[in-house]
Amino acid sequence: MRDQYIQLIKEYIRQKPDYESMLAFLKEEVLKVGATEEEFNEALRQLRLGANPSFILSQKEEPTKAVFRNVQATNYKQIIREYLEEKTDIALEIIKSANIHVESKKKVFAFASLVIILAVFVPGFLGKQTNNLQNVKLANPVPSETPKSNAVATVPIVYANLQPVDADKIFSIKSTNVQLVISGKPKKEVLGFFPYWMVSKQDQINLSTLTSISLFGLETDGNGNIITKDTDGTEDGGWSMWTDPAIDMFIKRAEAQGLKVYLTIKSFDNSNIEKISSNDDSQKALIANAVYLVNSKNLDGINIDFEYTGQTSDDLRNGFTRFITNLNTELKRQVPNSVLTIDTYLVSGSEKGLFDLTLLSQNSDAFVVMGYDMHTPLGDPGPVSAMGGDTNIVGYIQNYLEQVDASKLILSVPYYGYDWPQNSTAGSTNDVKILPYAEIADASKNLQLSWDDTSETPYFTYTDDSGNQRIVHFDNVRSLGIKYDYINRKNLRGVGIWALGYDGQNQDLEKLLIDKFINQ
Repeated sequence: MRDQYIQLIKEYIRQKPDYESMLAFLKEEVLKVGATEEEFNEALRQLRLGANPSFILSQKEEPTKAVFRNVQATNYKQIIREYLEEKTDIALEIIKSANIHVESKKKVFAFASLVIILAVFVPGFLGKQTNNLQNVKLANPVPSETPKSNAVATVPIVYANLQPVDADKIFSIKSTNVQLVISGKPKKEVLGFFPYWMVSKQDQINLSTLTSISLFGLETDGNGNIITKDTDGTEDGGWSMWTDPAIDMFIKRAEAQGLKVYLTIKSFDNSNIEKISSNDDSQKALIANAVYLVNSKNLDGINIDFEYTGQTSDDLRNGFTRFITNLNTELKRQVPNSVLTIDTYLVSGSEKGLFDLTLLSQNSDAFVVMGYDMHTPLGDPGPVSAMGGDTNIVGYIQNYLEQVDASKLILSVPYYGYDWPQNSTAGSTNDVKILPYAEIADASKNLQLSWDDTSETPYFTYTDDSGNQRIVHFDNVRSLGIKYDYINRKNLRGVGIWALGYDGQNQDLEKLLIDKFINQ
């Protein structure tokens, strides 16, 4: 097997967050450029065992001067660039030595170029944990060996959580709404997620219809360190938000209005989640870092968003449960009356996956059930958040209710939609756009809306400037009202919003929250 090919295959696969669910497609693509099936399998094996970006929170300094630093960089992108910059005759020698026909040369370079373009999340840093963990005590320590992921994915990653939107564009859309006057607070929890890409507009986001917000978010590596830099050396978006003075102003404004403020700790990387769940030192490090960060800004709790997409073993599931148990114990020891919530997939009530709902409910305050992304840019057009149909909220929440008390469930809903070409096919994400509600409302104001009676969601079609037919599925006042009535009827803990600011200056969705959760 050829190491050059294995390295390139690894970098290519790594760009697909849900690669476990599309292995056949990825294998077909790499075989086209001259790789062998054995090289593909070896690259996949190394990925599942491999390390990811690691940064260290050094608490040897004074807490007010705590800094994050990376160690021992390995710049894979530079290696690939240098490889591509070699002369053509060297490339030909590589091709010939691999017994690939000379006509494959362009495909090899196209493949390597694609790696460079896509290499945004290339693991580039490995570090050694040096956190001060003396005050963290773990019950039931976990084994140090990290389990391997299985090949079959059970659930897709939530696509919307990965896609920043243009905050300036959202708030450039004018609204004719009259300013709302609100008396009273919601009778249910109304949790708004505040993504880091909205921080520049924090002062324009109305908080009066909310009871809590979660700052989204800081990412952890497999050693429990907080990632502060992307692999290209630029500052991580979540960390940039955390250190921006504007976020302190936002927190103060929320607290002045009586809101609870949480911090989302996230990981969308299977390997990192496995390490956190299976390693005692990693758990201690992350717990120490997370609680320190909460204390440093006097926050009210933590939201965990670990989106694992592999097929989970009992050991991995039990390890995650132990992590949550230990985090909850330490958080509440240091911050009395604090709140710990866990983001879960809609299907988690029926497919156990990473989440043992019964045990987790005993060691956390609520599950934030992500009731959206039933259709994403990775697949065909369809409802984003359906109440009926093959995949629907009603059936899956009922599965939750058979295991967890309703007071532990927050149903999270979308303030966004997707814009597909009507002939879109699975896997073709290049021409599919995520649209915040403000943009959808503006774009559709002169168009006829259609209604899907099965999913109980709206959609519309239009012809773009190039003459192509497109379709947009989304949620509006009508469809969200049905979901809010369901929350009240089932007496769930409340509603979550992905994401704050997506409605811009439009106040229709705020009015709906008032009608359903304040005035009722």
